[in-house]
Amino acid sequence: MRPAQALNRARGAMLGMAVGDALGAPLEGLGPQQIRTHYTSVEDYVDGTRAWRRKSDRWRVPGLYTDDTQQALTVAETLIECGEMRAVHLAEFWRRMYRTSVEESGFQLPNGVHRNIGRNFRLALEQLTAGQPIHTISQASAGLGAAVRVVPLALAYREDADRLYHAVVESSLLTHSDIRGISAALAVAFATARLLNGEAKEPSFLFHVAGDTARSESRLAQEFPDRILNLNPHLHSISRCIANVERILDMPQDQAYLMILDEARNHGPSVPCKRPTMGFAPAALASCFYLLITSGSYQEALIDVVNQGGDADTAGAILGAMCGAHFGLDGIPQDWLTPLFNLEGIDARAQALMMSPEKINRKMIPDLIETEARLSRMEYRHCQELKAGFSFQSSTDLDQSVGNQPKASDGPPSSTDPD
Repeated sequence: MRPAQALNRARGAMLGMAVGDALGAPLEGLGPQQIRTHYTSVEDYVDGTRAWRRKSDRWRVPGLYTDDTQQALTVAETLIECGEMRAVHLAEFWRRMYRTSVEESGFQLPNGVHRNIGRNFRLALEQLTAGQPIHTISQASAGLGAAVRVVPLALAYREDADRLYHAVVESSLLTHSDIRGISAALAVAFATARLLNGEAKEPSFLFHVAGDTARSESRLAQEFPDRILNLNPHLHSISRCIANVERILDMPQDQAYLMILDEARNHGPSVPCKRPTMGFAPAALASCFYLLITSGSYQEALIDVVNQGGDADTAGAILGAMCGAHFGLDGIPQDWLTPLFNLEGIDARAQALMMSPEKINRKMIPDLIETEARLSRMEYRHCQELKAGFSFQSSTDLDQSVGNQPKASDGPPSSTDPD
């Protein structure tokens, strides 16, 4: 593959991840029918106020990504600063972000620089801040939190499967101790690396990734028998769910999703499997691979996945990265790239990861903590302005026609199995 083509795919993977995250962010926790009711179909960035009218914590700045992309960027920072994956450096970076004071209009943001974090990652941050050793802060989660941050690792180790395995495991064990959560991260990393290296997204691709994952699952059981949970009976849950996608590729989408959910129910969900993009790795990951293979473009795949709701930001980020690695930067609609916040910073890190360490110019890469603090303040200010607008609109409506307006939906509870 020509260097220019490889770079285009790498930039596509990183920016595709952020775009998918931002597209799905305001839809997290919604069901497909609720999305259709409020939006018909989401095909661009929205702020979420239509569906989450009375839940301002769910409002988002259009074009702004969540903690999923933030975590991937911290992995990129570790690789750039250290020249390799180092869990100690990554954990310390998270702790610094958590302890960074971010104030806007007299209000102290509760999670520092981190935005929209799930309960498991928040608990890990609290334990880090309390001084617990990094090998004791992982959570028993079968979610996607580890999988969504591996994209920089796939770029850095795309030509070395063994180093990629070690880097993904080191990153994942910081927050995840469940075999399904760690295996999901390995599957995404191997899939992204294969796509970056030019492998076609054909049905055989699923068997290659399932094989990579199955071998890694067996290796994890040998290397970490006392540290990784649910080795029995879920040792090969992720590889089986990926392999299962091949037999449903020719089915209509609705039927394929039912088959994905039916298979996922065999792999120990903590809550009922009702959505293909719920935050349970065996379901959401299979859905992402199904859309990767069956979609004809980046745009088609991302519209399909975010309109399923559920863990829409994380599923959007994972599928966005894989589709970006396949279609390249040129395959991402410019209408989605232009409004994306921190586009230059994400792109600079993607390009740096494709260079040898001595060629990286740190001056061309904006400071991550400063950037994210600014974006977090902006998000808080944006939501406060929206609140003020809704308050004014509500009081005007009451003055003019009390009781004549339909009640806005409060929306569903938050999505399950976050992180």
